[in-house]
Amino acid sequence: MADRPAHSDAIDQGASAAAQRRDAFARLFAKHDRWLFAYLVTLLGNPAHAEEVFQEVCVVVWRSYDQFELGTDFVKWVSVIAHNQVRRFRRESKRSGFQLSDETCERLAADAARGADLFDFRRDALRRCLMKLHASDRQLVQRCYGDSSASFKAIAMDLGRPVNTVYKALNRIRRSLHECIDRTLSAEGLL
Repeated sequence: MADRPAHSDAIDQGASAAAQRRDAFARLFAKHDRWLFAYLVTLLGNPAHAEEVFQEVCVVVWRSYDQFELGTDFVKWVSVIAHNQVRRFRRESKRSGFQLSDETCERLAADAARGADLFDFRRDALRRCLMKLHASDRQLVQRCYGDSSASFKAIAMDLGRPVNTVYKALNRIRRSLHECIDRTLSAEGLL
C-alpha cells in the first residue's frame, strides 16, 4: 500500500475540522430556533410575517455561519441578523394594518434578546427541579409530557385513576415546579 502524501492528511484534517465546526453550529441553531421564531413574532406581532422573516433569517445565518465565532454569544449574534431582517421586511412591506413604531420595535428587540438568557436559566432550573420531585410525580410528568402520544385519559386508565385526579396531580406538580424554578432563580440572583 502506498503512503499518502502529507498534504492529503492535512486536507482530511481540515475537512474534518470544518465538519465539526458546521455540526457545532447546527446544534447551536437547533437549540435556539424556537426562541428565534418567538423573537420574530414579538417584533412583528404576526406569526405569518414572522414565518416569512424566519426563512430569510435562516438563509442569512447559514450563508454567514463561518463568520460566527464558536464560544461567543450565539443569541446575540443571531438576534442582530434577525433584527436587521425585520427592519428590511418592514421597509419593503407596504402592508396595510397596524405596525409598531421603529422605536417600539427596537425596545422589544432588546428585551427579547435579554429574555433569551432568562429562558435558558429557567430551562436549567426546570431540569434541576424535576429531579427534586418524588419519583411518582416525575414518572407522571414523563408519561404525560414525554414522547408518548397517549392522551391524559389513556394514561389515567392505564394508571387506574380517574382523569380529573391526573389533571389535579399535574396542576399540583406544575405549581410546585413553578415555585421551585422561581426560588432557584431568586437564589441565583436572576429574578
